[in-house]
Amino acid sequence: MNVYLLYSPINFIMLPTDFDESNKIYTKPEGWDDDQCLDLPVQKGNLIIDDKGTRAHALVSCWRLSKEDLEEIQRTGVIWLSVIGYGMPPVSLHSQKPYQESSNEA
Repeated sequence: MNVYLLYSPINFIMLPTDFDESNKIYTKPEGWDDDQCLDLPVQKGNLIIDDKGTRAHALVSCWRLSKEDLEEIQRTGVIWLSVIGYGMPPVSLHSQKPYQESSNEA
């Protein structure tokens, strides 16, 4: 099994940020500290996932980019996604809100 360093001072880590439509906060796992994981504000609701209007349950989070993050993205043109665990849920990354209206349905 390969073990990789997720956090180090040389890695750029985008920070989760609260936003107006957030309606739930996922807290870090018990026993973890802020150097390992931060609380994650999300909007729990539904997103339309295709042009037919199909809805899917979704958790939307917002991430704050530092000046260094922006410079690195401009230089490389990529963003990396890490998911802790043994499975890979469907995910997507956006530069704008992925919805037009907020919903408290879940």
